Amino acid sequence: MVKSVIAVTSALCLLFSVPVEAGQPAWEELKPQQKEALAPLAQEWNGMDPVKKKKWLGIAKRYPHMTPEEQHRTQLQMRDWYSLTPEQRERVREKYKTIKKLPPEKRQEIKRKWREHEHQQ
Repeated sequence: MVKSVIAVTSALCLLFSVPVEAGQPAWEELKPQQKEALAPLAQEWNGMDPVKKKKWLGIAKRYPHMTPEEQHRTQLQMRDWYSLTPEQRERVREKYKTIKKLPPEKRQEIKRKWREHEHQQ
């Protein structure tokens, strides 16, 4: 029994002792174009988990091909997302899942209303 507890504890220690490289690249290691695209995330970047970094790096890769308006909107969304609390992010994810289940015409209506709302601000 003691041996199995020690084995499980050792396995968990190995599992959670993630090497520094797993969180790479650090903000300082990003290319200038990546830093420009991901600027709203600069403060959070080094503490971010690798899966999220990979997602944001994919967006940074597409960033130069976006229109200036799309680039601006993308950076605003980054800033807004990271200003939310974990609970608020979870509510947003749940709303997104709900909207994805709606018929296409309903989703289009929601998008239209959201654009109107954005332009009013």
